[in-house]
Amino acid sequence: MKTVLILRFSAMGDVAMAASVMKEICAQNLEIHFVFATRAFFAPFFVDIPNLEVFPLDFKNNHKGLNGLFKLYKELNYFKIDAIADLHDVLRTKILKFFFRFSFKKIKIATINKGKREKRELCLVETPKTQLKSMWQRYTEVFQKLKIKTEIKPKTIPFSPEKVKKVGISPFAQHKGKAYPPELMEKVLELLSAKYEIYLFGGGTTEKELCEKWQEKYKNVHSLVGKYSLNEELEFISTLDVMLSMDSSGMHLASLCNVPCVSIWGATHPYTGFVGFGQEQNPQIQLDLPCRPCSVYGNKPCKYNDYRCLYGIAPEAVVNGLVVNG
Repeated sequence: MKTVLILRFSAMGDVAMAASVMKEICAQNLEIHFVFATRAFFAPFFVDIPNLEVFPLDFKNNHKGLNGLFKLYKELNYFKIDAIADLHDVLRTKILKFFFRFSFKKIKIATINKGKREKRELCLVETPKTQLKSMWQRYTEVFQKLKIKTEIKPKTIPFSPEKVKKVGISPFAQHKGKAYPPELMEKVLELLSAKYEIYLFGGGTTEKELCEKWQEKYKNVHSLVGKYSLNEELEFISTLDVMLSMDSSGMHLASLCNVPCVSIWGATHPYTGFVGFGQEQNPQIQLDLPCRPCSVYGNKPCKYNDYRCLYGIAPEAVVNGLVVNG
């Protein structure tokens, strides 16, 4: 096996976690050329992996629709693929795999088992809450199916709260059920900024405006939103002592940079397997409620309409998770 194609198109946190896994796998299989097909924006996640090449996707133009996917298939054929590791298993990857199955060359194909049924059952009130496989383990299993060496040892990114001086905060998430309420996060900033240097991360116009408002209001709070490229942002994250993040991409970016992360969980739960690579032993701030988790991805509205899983977490508890526990 000389060339392996990897498919994982989105989202940012999932691609970042996959990058953490690829660092390990590529180091153990230097004789294999890995081609990672993903969005061009995510390329900085893989810059320090010598035997991995990112193939940039363009689903808005060149690779749009069925014709675009067939064009993508022909472009990927240039690499003389021996095997495909599908870490995504969505309609686009299914179509691509269909094209490759009918190519002249016999190609080995392995697809991720996302554990959808287990995750759905975990969200049922009457189901006992047990830890499911982490996503990085599920990624690893795909390569094991292809008989690729994957001796990934358990890794822990150590957290030393007594050494904290420089704190990164990634306060946003794609869905309301995963984002700590802004008014409570502001209180966290007020408490932390009296003693620590705080750096805010995120994206989007609304988020940028809010972070700049906090920057103006509190000393030692600095907004980095919209100021750096992704590569520069990763370099800055690597200088932090700790990251505070939701169940979102900030946690996985911290893992990529070997920075400990204290995470806040609302509608979702660490048991679903989305804790950052190496972050399992670090503080996970959450409430033990019978309705949690109510969603795998945090995209369902709260059945009580009050998001008690997030509003019930006191700002002081968040601060203690950063500077007391560890």
